[in-house]
Amino acid sequence: MIKKLAADISMRIAAGEVIERPSSLAKELIENSLDAGARSISIQTEQGGKNSFVIEDDGCGIAFEELPLALERYATSKISDIEDLERISTLGYRGEALASIAAVSCMEIRSRARGAESGGVIRCEAGEITLHSETPAKSGTRVQIDDLFFNLPARRKFLKTSSAELRRIVQIVNDYALIHPEVAFRLSEENRKILEYGNAESVDECLLRRWGRQTRIYRSQAQSGALSVHIWWNPAPDSRRIAVTLFVNGRRVQDAAVRAAIASQDAASYGEWLVLIELPAQEVDVNIHPTKEEIRFRRSGDVFKTVYDCAKALFAQRFSINAGPDVAGSAQRAAVCGAEGLPPQSAPQEWSFYKKERWRAATPLSPAAVENIFTPAPGVEGAPIASEFTIEGKNYIGQSARGFLIFDFPDALCIIDPHAAHERILYEEICAAFSENVALQQLTLPQEVPQAVAAEAELYRGELEKLGFLIKEGRVAAVPAIKGKGHLSPIDMLRSALRGIETESDPAKRDREVWWRMARLACRDAVKLGRRFEREEAEELLARLERCETPYTCPHGRPTVFLIENKKLFEWFER
Repeated sequence: MIKKLAADISMRIAAGEVIERPSSLAKELIENSLDAGARSISIQTEQGGKNSFVIEDDGCGIAFEELPLALERYATSKISDIEDLERISTLGYRGEALASIAAVSCMEIRSRARGAESGGVIRCEAGEITLHSETPAKSGTRVQIDDLFFNLPARRKFLKTSSAELRRIVQIVNDYALIHPEVAFRLSEENRKILEYGNAESVDECLLRRWGRQTRIYRSQAQSGALSVHIWWNPAPDSRRIAVTLFVNGRRVQDAAVRAAIASQDAASYGEWLVLIELPAQEVDVNIHPTKEEIRFRRSGDVFKTVYDCAKALFAQRFSINAGPDVAGSAQRAAVCGAEGLPPQSAPQEWSFYKKERWRAATPLSPAAVENIFTPAPGVEGAPIASEFTIEGKNYIGQSARGFLIFDFPDALCIIDPHAAHERILYEEICAAFSENVALQQLTLPQEVPQAVAAEAELYRGELEKLGFLIKEGRVAAVPAIKGKGHLSPIDMLRSALRGIETESDPAKRDREVWWRMARLACRDAVKLGRRFEREEAEELLARLERCETPYTCPHGRPTVFLIENKKLFEWFER
């Protein structure tokens, strides 16, 4: 028998579509604050927002008599008629967020409208108003949400750990702080400051404080009619993924076409991307997803091409010896400059970050842990070890025009990729350095941690200390020691460690993931394909490669050698 659901049931179902977890609170309420013209947004959480989530802003506020209406479903100040849906210019517009939050929590709102003499407070529990009265209040709005999903235990038990939920909130705050340099953001967890961003001059400055100055940041922009695209790219070292942060008309969204335009460039597009797209409101449909995280472009082909051209311009800037004229037509390229107007500086190769003193062990590893760390990953380093691979009886012939090394083996002709081979050699040498314990190396000058990275480092302080990182007062004071690699950036090493920790949640496998990334980071020292080799250098490279446990592949899984057996040559030439 068909029957209409009770109002409280339907309300909870609808609320579950809008509010998925504590980070949903952060997204919806930050957007409300920005729509209200806030210039300061402060967030306090407990247990990653599961027990308590408080957000306070200095926006225009809510009039006392309108507070009950603000909690009703489909009540909003953003739109008023059907035509407004075709030209939405605000982040919120449905009037669902506060009603949905109220339905699945205990909520209190304190607010005073700008210009009003007094403010008001309203409290509700599971959507039922329990208090509404006038009260003294600061100009702006304060929203407190306690016991999220207390009346939806099935949803609550699927939440992640407090630290995992807090990381999602940090990501939301970091993303909105990027494109709103005029707004100050603060986030604390149980009275412990996680991050604090003051006002900045521009998006470029926001990116520098988030991505740091250790790597060069590339920027491109293009205009196609009313469509405007700005792209920033941080080709982060030791990255195996493409992380795209996309804002369309100030709205944080995801879009497959934009990601495809970046990913289709090259495997070298790994790293972090910020994409800002501005276009007329009527050219984009934002009303297609309950959480407003997906959109639909009216002319997606134009968006794809413009983003593709911008990304192509960045590649021309980074990889071309002489980029020549603009590749993207109207695209304009420039490196993000530091505070002094200069490109971020990297340490010269001959200079060391580290103190000239003996390393000391941070955390000795058990034999089982060592085995877990350095066991080759399935599908990456699974090539069989060739016991017959020895230096005896092998003659160096020369080098191809492209830089490959050619050897005459007793039973085969061998072609070696020197870059891949050197990567394998460096990787195994570094792994061997960590086979007994984790050594800690003090820095000569502590390195300042970018604010966004500092927030993650604080969340993983215990894990980082076990891995050999020492962070004091927002600066890296010590890092794991890698023999002969004193020029490696401590911040790059810290980023690699954090990515490894986040990638592998199993403690038994996490160390292996972190050290594998560390070794890959150091592999950037490998010789480049095309470098000319003397005979002695080529023979030494081969000898060192043959001493590797897995000589046939580089750490990324690419082949290092190509063998053409003599019997195949005889068959080919009909001998």
